[in-house]
Amino acid sequence: MAKKTKAEQQHMDRVASLGCIICKKEGNDLSPAELHHIRDVTITGIGQRASHFQVIPLCVAHHRIGKEAFHYSKKNFDTKWGSQKDLLAETLELLEEKYGNDS
Repeated sequence: MAKKTKAEQQHMDRVASLGCIICKKEGNDLSPAELHHIRDVTITGIGQRASHFQVIPLCVAHHRIGKEAFHYSKKNFDTKWGSQKDLLAETLELLEEKYGNDS
């Protein structure tokens, strides 16, 4: 993947600053997040990785380690928390609330 642009990096930094979107749903606003590039064929196409603007903030436990993690079971994750597309929309709403139109 090509080097991130300044705008992409700024967006990713802002998304990460939100904290884990799932932990927020559980009432923990202070959970640090790493970024998950969504993979949704309705957005990215088959086998394509999302752009750096199509990321959601997930903590390690909800992203890649443990039974609650997206990468442990996408199906279980989606059933419990909603689709990546829905979580992306929620993430963009949170960015709008925090940063306004500059997000």
